[in-house]
Amino acid sequence: MCGACGSGRVAAPWEDVLAGAGPDRRAARAEAAGRLLTGRRLRITPWRGGYLLTTATGAARPVASLDELWTEAGGPPPGSPTAQRWARAPVPAGWDLQAAAVWVSAAAGAGTIAAAELPTGRVDFGDGGASHAVRSSGTAEVGVLGPEPETALTDLLEFAAHG
Repeated sequence: MCGACGSGRVAAPWEDVLAGAGPDRRAARAEAAGRLLTGRRLRITPWRGGYLLTTATGAARPVASLDELWTEAGGPPPGSPTAQRWARAPVPAGWDLQAAAVWVSAAAGAGTIAAAELPTGRVDFGDGGASHAVRSSGTAEVGVLGPEPETALTDLLEFAAHG
């Protein structure tokens, strides 16, 4: 049991490792997740142990991570990636790391990407939704690994454009 948040997790979710764990960062990710959930009549808000997912009927359930959020929200079914490759681009001006973390989690849940490199580190997604993050000292590039990485990277850069 985590003494800080009361959740049953021992390790922090990858988005906390790579995009920060403070309440303001979680709130920014909740707002970005709401943008992806538009049309599903679901609302996501920050919660001390992760996020709170609320349905149109008002039923709410806490979720500990973005990966769990997509599972509970009935995210897109995982794809069947075949050959995967990397696509990379410079980090654009006005980059929104919190929005990027939300998009990466959703894309991994949909099977669109298998890994991502953000300016703060790399996250790999395994079968069954398991993820592993490694912080780095920082890079001026962002990248994604997947069957159609150029399309995924373009979508990520557009979604994470601050403004």
